[in-house]
Amino acid sequence: MKSKIVQLFEQVQKISYNIGKFDKDLVNPDIPYGDCRHKSELLYSLLSKEGYKVKKLKVEFNWKDLPIPKNILDILKISATIFPHNLLLVKINNKWIKVDCTWNPELENKGFPITKNWDGETDTKQITKGKLKFYKEEAYIKKRKTIKEEAFKFAEGLNKYLSS
Repeated sequence: MKSKIVQLFEQVQKISYNIGKFDKDLVNPDIPYGDCRHKSELLYSLLSKEGYKVKKLKVEFNWKDLPIPKNILDILKISATIFPHNLLLVKINNKWIKVDCTWNPELENKGFPITKNWDGETDTKQITKGKLKFYKEEAYIKKRKTIKEEAFKFAEGLNKYLSS
């Protein structure tokens, strides 16, 4: 039988990845899709309700470290491809582990790093296998300027690619 943390992780992980507007008040177990913000917020809420000690974490990653077509990456001309990402730290057996439920299992077919058969006691796979820089959420200061119009076009292109 799977532990409660693994059940909740898989429940949230199965939600389709899709970049969209984030409103914390609208995040609930019935959301049809979400990005790292929606999914980490939902898992944070579910784990907290179950009594787990949970912290929010930020990481800077590079979209180029993921199997995304060049024509989509090229949309980010001014903004560049290094972006912030949300995940969680969960205390298990007196040890803080990194838990990232971002990529839904279907994205394995496109080459994304998917956590399968997680044991609930060690770090999950992270957003990419590339270089990552972690920050406590409250200590993270966004250093890079993102051009909103560019980011919206990128999100639109990525969402279309991932759903194809």
